[in-house]
Amino acid sequence: MAETHLILRRDKSVPLPNKMDREIASAINRALFHQQAIRILNARRYAKGTITAIMHQSATAEMALGYHHIIKTAAGTVDKGVVDVEENESWEKVKIHAVPLSMVHWS
Repeated sequence: MAETHLILRRDKSVPLPNKMDREIASAINRALFHQQAIRILNARRYAKGTITAIMHQSATAEMALGYHHIIKTAAGTVDKGVVDVEENESWEKVKIHAVPLSMVHWS
C-alpha cells in the first residue's frame, strides 16, 4: 500500500528551529491520541523548510485533514513557522507515443 503524505507549509520569515523531525511527528501523534486511525510515522524537513509528514498506511490524507487545526497547532508547538497543512498532490504518469501523421486516418 502506498504511503500517504501531508505537507506542513512554513512561513519562510520564521527561522528554522533546531528540533528534530521526530519531535514534530511525536507532537502531532500526542495531539491526535484519541484518533487512533491517524498516526504519523515520520516527518522529514527539506532544505527549503517544507515538512513532509508520512502517515500510517491505514490513514488517508482526507481523514487527517479533518483535524487540520489540531495538526497545525501541534506542529506549531515544535516549529513556530508552521502555517498550513495540506494534502500531498498525486501525479499520474502518462506515457505518450508519437504517431506519424501518415498513419492517422482523417475522416
